[in-house]
Amino acid sequence: MPVRVYIPTPFRRFTANREYVSVEGETVRAVLDALDDAYPGFDHLVYDREGRVPAHINIYVNNRAIDELAGVETELSDGDQMAVIPALAGGAR
Repeated sequence: MPVRVYIPTPFRRFTANREYVSVEGETVRAVLDALDDAYPGFDHLVYDREGRVPAHINIYVNNRAIDELAGVETELSDGDQMAVIPALAGGAR
């Protein structure tokens, strides 16, 4: 089943500058793996050394944080939308 994934600007260098991509997957983890298959190196953006999604990466399914759902094992349905958003910090005082 295709899932539409929003790719934020800092990660678009891996997706040929595409804002949205569609990949197949029945869970969030499967979609993340499919993103890495289609765009090698993407997994280094969303997983830490232990293969977990670090706290500074926020993933949403249909505008709900996966932390409120079943994490990376959250099941997806045809037409679901996902977003992978890195936390941003900085700025001037």
